[in-house]
Amino acid sequence: MYKFIVKCLVVLLAVSSIGIQSAQAATPSAFKDVSGFKKEIEFLTGKEIIYGFNDGTFRPNLPITRVQAVQMIMREMKPEGLGDAPNPNFKDIKPGNRGYAEIAKAVELGIISGKSKDRFDPTGNLTRAEMAKILANAYGLGGIYPKGFTDVSTSYWAYPFISALAANNITVGYKDGTYLPSKTIDRAQFSAFMARIIEPSFRPYNVDIADSYLVGVMDAHIIDSVMDPVEPIIYFLDGSTNEVAWMNLETLEGESVELPLPAERIAYANGKIYVTQLKGKHNSNWWDEDQQGAFAVVDVTNMEVENVIHIDLDPYDIAADDNGIVYISPGSGQHSRIESFDSKTGKLVSSKGMYQSTLIEMHPSQSRIYAVTTTGSPRRIGEYTIENGVLSSEQRSPYHGTYGLSPDLTITPDGKYLFNGTGHIFRSSATASSDMLFFGKLDRPYSSIVFDLQYGEFYTANKKNIIQAYDYTTMEPIGQLKTYGTIDKMFYDESAHMLLAFTSVKLGNSTVPFTGIEYIYFDVDEE
Repeated sequence: MYKFIVKCLVVLLAVSSIGIQSAQAATPSAFKDVSGFKKEIEFLTGKEIIYGFNDGTFRPNLPITRVQAVQMIMREMKPEGLGDAPNPNFKDIKPGNRGYAEIAKAVELGIISGKSKDRFDPTGNLTRAEMAKILANAYGLGGIYPKGFTDVSTSYWAYPFISALAANNITVGYKDGTYLPSKTIDRAQFSAFMARIIEPSFRPYNVDIADSYLVGVMDAHIIDSVMDPVEPIIYFLDGSTNEVAWMNLETLEGESVELPLPAERIAYANGKIYVTQLKGKHNSNWWDEDQQGAFAVVDVTNMEVENVIHIDLDPYDIAADDNGIVYISPGSGQHSRIESFDSKTGKLVSSKGMYQSTLIEMHPSQSRIYAVTTTGSPRRIGEYTIENGVLSSEQRSPYHGTYGLSPDLTITPDGKYLFNGTGHIFRSSATASSDMLFFGKLDRPYSSIVFDLQYGEFYTANKKNIIQAYDYTTMEPIGQLKTYGTIDKMFYDESAHMLLAFTSVKLGNSTVPFTGIEYIYFDVDEE
């Protein structure tokens, strides 16, 4: 079942169903002076959010005042306790004045603030920048519009609000690429913006709008990352600072710790992050008897390096199980070895032959590790079974050299299949006779892949700004999604029905790329 994409990142504030007493609304046909945004104005009039004048006009070109804008929002939201909000103590609007109750409630809800501590300027004209702030705050609009507007710099006070309106396709700006933030907004324009928020069908077509929401950017070089199996948290290595960090997907808050030695790859298991620590460059002639390396153990509860285990192996890739056993593949020495270690004592648990620079992936059952070589030709897949942290000798794929492979493996969350970036799919089975057998092939290669088995779908991307969706049963493509930046890595949060992509994205006319954090939300039927 292909899920619907949520096209608007709107979080409504808690409201009640209690109506607001008001005068009889004018019928839409009475607005004899309305031509532009006619359907939007009729829509809001039908909901008793806006009213005409006694002479049957709407006067669409009149500037909307600050108090009128707040009144419209409060009529739509119908907040509980209107009239009971604390006095905001503005000197220019007092209890009993027209619009006072709405302004006091909007201040209490954090939607608006005064032009100064004691002045609201209720009859002042509303600018397009002020409008963006009020609507973004009122309806919880988020997101960044990376294309931006030529007259709105990232340092401008209203940039976050204007960018959020554009990211949600509430505004497209003007044809010359400007937004005109200081321009006064009229009654018709404000009505159009508000109608677009309430009813998505009013939103204009904009080829620059993606299916994703760019919720943040980081000045980071992410060289490896992994998602927490339970919490909405991603752990990653920042190669520019040699730090390991975590980021909460819901709050975008995080923390990091600097590592003692150069890091290359990470693994997560049972509240610990395990990080390879290099003591030299990978080299085919760095023989086993001379190799050195280490791995660090980071406690995620306080983000502190609690231990560094020094080993006689140049580490390349790393995996870990819930018992604290760490598995490390070799980065040097040609025909070298994979080893397992007790992360608490540093004791070597087992050692088996493995070719240098081999990537490893642990099966969800933690009963075996799959490996794919990154050097040499033909590239091959192998498997090592595990018992109490002890590795068996390698069992090689029966299709050694038959299929072209890229240097990566992804095991599906249910443990049934091995996916390779070339698009080739192999079975993953505890039975030796059927393990690593060829199963099928996707219609295209990929560089990142994630799965949502709850709804029987998975998604791939290949260093572009397009995500391909597939049916997990048939492995057939079922749709595409668009992001703002080129996709480096994807994750899927089943509990939030959300796809996350780390992307390379540029803001405005800047030539400097950032690491973008892009979300795609799906609308699903909860049973």
